[in-house]
Amino acid sequence: MKKKIHILPVILFFSLLSIPLFSSCDKDTNSYLDVLVINEGDRTPVPGVKVELYQNNCDPSDLNYSTGVTDGNGSYSAKFTAPAIINIKATLAVENEGVRIGTGSARLIEGETKTAQVILKTEIEY
Repeated sequence: MKKKIHILPVILFFSLLSIPLFSSCDKDTNSYLDVLVINEGDRTPVPGVKVELYQNNCDPSDLNYSTGVTDGNGSYSAKFTAPAIINIKATLAVENEGVRIGTGSARLIEGETKTAQVILKTEIEY
């Protein structure tokens, strides 16, 4: 007597077995950077500061380049597609006088969010 193989339970078993394999491929490989710009004197957040994030030089064609302006809480966030060491330059224009500058750097790791504080100097550069 021949045994009858039930095809439906076999298909169901293998389809359920493959779910954990495909769901593990959805790992976030981006790197995230949150920059907080604060005043050197009173240590308060500074809104409206131009922030440039770059890897090697301030080249907008660079893959790891981002620029923007801090929000009302003095922060700016960016997403990068690869881990890297990112240089930070914060610039605040002072009307009819020059600019205030703050610099820093952050090491980005795949799938993680890093927070960097940049202190905006009180000296005005021309």
